[in-house]
Amino acid sequence: MTHERQLIYTWLMDGDGFGYIAFGSDELYARGALFSALRLLHYCPDARVMVLTDRPSIFDGYPIETIELTAKRQAEMSFGNRYMFGIKAAGIVDLLRRCERLFFMDTDMYPTGDISRCFNRISALSSIMWRCEGRPKAPYRALEGKGLSIGGHILTGDETMWASGVLGVHHDNIPALERAYAASEKVSEIVRLHTPEQFCIGVALSQDGRKIRSHRLPIRNYNTRGKKLHARKRIGAFFDLSGKLSIEQQVRQAAGYRVWRAPLELLLQRDIWHL
Repeated sequence: MTHERQLIYTWLMDGDGFGYIAFGSDELYARGALFSALRLLHYCPDARVMVLTDRPSIFDGYPIETIELTAKRQAEMSFGNRYMFGIKAAGIVDLLRRCERLFFMDTDMYPTGDISRCFNRISALSSIMWRCEGRPKAPYRALEGKGLSIGGHILTGDETMWASGVLGVHHDNIPALERAYAASEKVSEIVRLHTPEQFCIGVALSQDGRKIRSHRLPIRNYNTRGKKLHARKRIGAFFDLSGKLSIEQQVRQAAGYRVWRAPLELLLQRDIWHL
């Protein structure tokens, strides 16, 4: 490796990073990532923020590193567009290649306080995920007898399921995440749900003496139908009103901006399932 390439590699690997993946026809994913990042920068002003996205122009001018996600790359990561959550599994690896420790959040997650202490809990043997969901849903039992494996472990469908709305992971675990990504293709062909990605990641990060813990950080989300409908309006209004302000002003305003629903707003949405 030349001295110049070594310097580039050292820079890419310098320190810790927060990451998002935002893609698709719905602009809420990219805007949600930006809104979450603005709040993050309020509570953690020195945070290094990276976004893998097919809409890099949305992040122009902000102190955010973007990695362009091309249509060709999306097709590759999703196994020929057969499992879209493969993009998340492979994208997390792409982000982690650029830092020593990564704290990833889905675009519908946003901090309500300083979450930088997350890195104290991330090591080669310790990862963070959103929450433990226990035994997977019944369709996972179809894995038994299929001979699919991750890291030498034959999958039965009874392995512990972890939710991947947040993921804190160390650079040393890239090989484990790559095994999880590869396995998610075959698992998704048998289990017709959207969760094989998180199932496989949970299995891979629980092997060889590694442990996963729930995050326990000041983070909220809008990952149900009712929450998302409300957040779409609120985040759209935020950028309509604040999008032309300076970055410093946007960071300050985002920190005090309410995305969650007030009691009256909950009442008005009472007829929506999955509030």
